[in-house]
Amino acid sequence: MEKKNILIVDDEENMCRILSELLTRAGYSIYDTGNAKEALKLFKDNKISLVITDLIMPGINGLQLLSTLKEIDPALPVILITAYGTVDTAVEAMKKGAYDYILKPFDNEEILFVVKKAIASNRYRNKKLHRITLGKLLIGSSANMDYIYKTIDKIADSSATVLIIGETGTGKELVAREIHDRSRHSEGPFICVNCAALPDTLLESELFGYEKGAFTGAINSKPGRFELAAGGTIFLDEIGDMSLLMQAKLLRVMQDKTIIRLGGTKSIKVDVRIITATNKDLETACRHGSFRQDLYYRINVLNIKILPLRDHKEDIPEIANYFIEYLCKKDGYSIKKLSLQTMSVIMSYDWPGNVRELENVIERAVVLSSGDEILPGDLGLQDIKTEHVKQKTLKESVRTTTAQMEKQAISKALNKCKGSR
Repeated sequence: MEKKNILIVDDEENMCRILSELLTRAGYSIYDTGNAKEALKLFKDNKISLVITDLIMPGINGLQLLSTLKEIDPALPVILITAYGTVDTAVEAMKKGAYDYILKPFDNEEILFVVKKAIASNRYRNKKLHRITLGKLLIGSSANMDYIYKTIDKIADSSATVLIIGETGTGKELVAREIHDRSRHSEGPFICVNCAALPDTLLESELFGYEKGAFTGAINSKPGRFELAAGGTIFLDEIGDMSLLMQAKLLRVMQDKTIIRLGGTKSIKVDVRIITATNKDLETACRHGSFRQDLYYRINVLNIKILPLRDHKEDIPEIANYFIEYLCKKDGYSIKKLSLQTMSVIMSYDWPGNVRELENVIERAVVLSSGDEILPGDLGLQDIKTEHVKQKTLKESVRTTTAQMEKQAISKALNKCKGSR
C-alpha cells in the first residue's frame, strides 16, 4: 500500500522532530518545515494527504495557513496543534475547516488516532469540489432527486432535527452538508461524527469532550464535538449503531441543550442543530429494543429518504459524466467519454454500493482506459457477481441508454435557456 504523505508545520524544531519520528514509525512519509510559506511550496510540489500545523507561528499563523490550504484543496484534512488553546479558538478553527484541534503537550496515542481518522476520512470529507452536490452543481433530474431538492428547500432554515435515511454510499453526508449550507447555521461549523467507528468510551469523549485527568493520557482538557459545533451543525452518521448507553446520554443532551465533559461536573450550554443519518430500519430497532423510542422521536422530527441508485437509474449518465469530467480535469487527461456499449453496461448494473461504487468504478476506468473512449473492459465489472446485472439484450440496453442520453441533453439545454433569460 502506498505510504501517505503528511506535512508538519511548526516553528519549534524539537516539536517537528518529535512528530516526524512518531509518524514515521507509524508508517507515514513526512515533510516538515518551520514556516508557512515553505509549507505552501511543499504542499504544491508533493501529494500531501494531511497537514499538521502549529497555531502560533511568526508571519503566517496556523489559521491563516489553514484558510489558504482550504482554498487550494477543500478536501484536505488539517489538524491544528497549540499550547494556547481555548474553546473559542477551536471553534474558529473548525469554522475555517480544520479536521481537529489538539493541545500541547499531547499524548502520542491521541495524535496517532486522530491522524488515522483524518486520513481515512479524506476521500469524502469536505469534498466540495468532488461530490454530487445539491445546489450549484445539480446532478440528477429524476423524480427522486427533485424530491430531495424540494425537501431540503423546505427544511433547511428550520432548527428542527433531521433524520436522513438511506443505504451506504447514497450520499447522506452530502445531503446533511447541503441542509447546513442553506440554513441559518451556515456561518457556523459543520462537524461530522461517525457513531459506528468508535467504542463507547471514545465516542463519549469525542462528542462531549473531557477534563484534564479524566483518564490516562488526558493531559489537557479538550472540548468535544458538540462544543466545537457551536452556532453550527453536528452530523451524527450511522446513529443506528450507537449503543443504548450512548443513546441515553445523547437524549439528555437533546433535552437539556447542555453537555458535561467526561470527568467533569459543569454543565455547558450548546447551541447546535442536530442532523443524524442511518442505513438501518430504526422503527424495527425500536420494536426489538436495540434503539430507544424516545430518542427516535427526538431525531425524527423531519426526515429525508434517499433511494438507492438502482431505483433512479435515469440519473446515472449525468452522474457518470460528471465524475469523468472532474477526474480528467484533475489528473490532466483529455476529457474522455463512455462508449454506447459501456453506458449500457453501467445502466444494466444494480450498483449495490450506490453512488460511491459508481465513482470508484469511473475513477478506475478513467485511469485504465487507453484512448479517449472508455470501453466496457475498463470498468472492471466483469468480476462482479451476476445477480447485480440485469439481463438485457444489447439492443434493449442501447435503446434505453440512448433515450437517457437524449433526455439528459434536452434537460441541459432547457436549463441553459432558463439561465440566459
